[in-house]
Parts: sequence; C-alpha cells; structure tokens
Amino acid sequence: MKRFRIIFAAMFALATAATLPSCDVVKQLAGTYNMAGCKYDYRSLTGVSVAGINVSDGVSLLEAPRILSLITGVGGATAASGTSGTSGMSGMSIPIGCTVNLDVTNPNSSAAILNGLDYVLAIDGIDFTSGSVSQQLSIAPGGTGLLPLSLTFDVATLLRGESRDAVIGVVRNLVGMSSLGSGATGQPSKVTLNLKPSFNFAGRQVSSPVYIPVNFTLGGN
Repeated sequence: MKRFRIIFAAMFALATAATLPSCDVVKQLAGTYNMAGCKYDYRSLTGVSVAGINVSDGVSLLEAPRILSLITGVGGATAASGTSGTSGMSGMSIPIGCTVNLDVTNPNSSAAILNGLDYVLAIDGIDFTSGSVSQQLSIAPGGTGLLPLSLTFDVATLLRGESRDAVIGVVRNLVGMSSLGSGATGQPSKVTLNLKPSFNFAGRQVSSPVYIPVNFTLGGN
C-alpha cells in the first residue's frame, strides 16, 4: 500500500503540472485514489448462464442432466486414456456468463470515481479469466454504490487440463449444483476477484498500480 501511495502521489504531481485542463485530471486522479481505498463486499451473483442455458433462477430437472453432461464429458476420454490426443469434443466451447455484484463503500471525505477497471478472476486457485471494462461509477463520501461486473469466459479448455475435477466443482457451485449428481462434494468455491481501478489521463486509461483483492465463496451446502 505504501508503494501504491507513492506512485499515486507522483501521478498527482504530474497531473497538476500538466498544461492540460488539469483541474478535471486532478479530480479524476483523486477520485480513483479514493476508489482504491474503498471497501468492497460481495453482494450477489446474477445473470448466470452455461452454454446459453439461463440458470439465474436455478437449474431445472430437465437442464441439470444436460449441464452435467457438458461439464463432465469434456476431457473425460482423454483423462481416462492418459493421452493428449484429440477427441470429438476437442473443439467444443462451453461459455459461462455471469454478473458479480459488489457493494463498494467510500470511507473518504471526497467522492470515489471509477472510469474503468482491469480484473483477474481466480476460483479455487485456478485462473479463469481476466480483462478490462469501461465501467463508470461515482460514490459520494461515506456512501455505498453497486458495482455490477459482467464476466464471460469459456471453461472447455480448463476442463481438458490437469485441473479438470476442480473446474467441474467450480462450475457446479456457479450454477447452484454443488450437491447434485454423482461426484458432487457440496464444498463451496473460494473466489478471488482482483480489481485495478483506472482513470482517464491525457486521453489514455491509466490503471492504479496495485490490485485490490475481493474474496468471497460460492455454492456449498
């Protein structure tokens, strides 16, 4: 955190010395600094889908076998034979979409401002996805705002890797099937969502120097 303050102080000095209309730049920089100092709490997971199947309201009895077949079928033959050869499912895609909703509380005496962010999503120690979004949010001093972060990633490649069983467990927890079907453990998944708020400086998006970790669990009995 000390390194974070030093870098932001240097950027603040650069912004105030710039020939650009620096008042707005300084405001954005201060707002981003405040955003990095906010408290982030997991609220909910919404808009969940697996391979186009909407499971936001739970998995129906008709959908459950199809989803289980999808996630357990990929990589199964390869893992059983101990070879790395291709199978009929080698080109298969299993996209998962969801929105992670976070409550962001601003303890600062001035507004916290978000113009975008970089993110890295890891679940049970496995890197699932990373990227950037142009998300905008302004939180008043002492206030709390909702940060909805929409994510889309493909688990097919992960299901063909060494972490296949762990990935199956993660998908079960994402869709609310942690105790359903053979092989279910009922154990929750540990989620780490690393965030880097960014701001606009001289026409470029500049990210904060360190990630902010947001930790929570999903699924389980």
